[in-house]
Amino acid sequence: MQDSVHVLYKISVLIKPVNRGAFEGVIDDNVSPFGYMKGEGIDAGYGEHDWICNRDKERTDNIFNKLGPVGGKISGQAAKQELIKSKLPNSVLSKIWKLSDVDGDGFLDSDEFALAMHLIGVKLEGCELPNVLPEHLVPPQKRC
Repeated sequence: MQDSVHVLYKISVLIKPVNRGAFEGVIDDNVSPFGYMKGEGIDAGYGEHDWICNRDKERTDNIFNKLGPVGGKISGQAAKQELIKSKLPNSVLSKIWKLSDVDGDGFLDSDEFALAMHLIGVKLEGCELPNVLPEHLVPPQKRC
């Protein structure tokens, strides 16, 4: 028994944790686009000139227009019939609605609807949603 304890002690002294290497600082990298999960999920589109939701705007605008906007906006009830197709829980869809209704008027315009559809995609990819909408996801016309 003492021999095995002695051997384990020698091994633990010989094995040192790796403090450097290919992944050093990757998780904490907030500067470069190569940090852990950078450019993915909610961070997709960060630092780009074009708003990420514009990539799919033609498709989302077609859906938006079929929902019968009035004065360029759709109600929550109209949006709900499309958003529930994602099969995400109501609690998640509620959070997506709150994040997407950027101006807080209780309706979605075409940009806010595109944002909602983008956030649904982010969640369906398995990524978490933020509690506050990151600035790079705010529709350009609604930025301060």
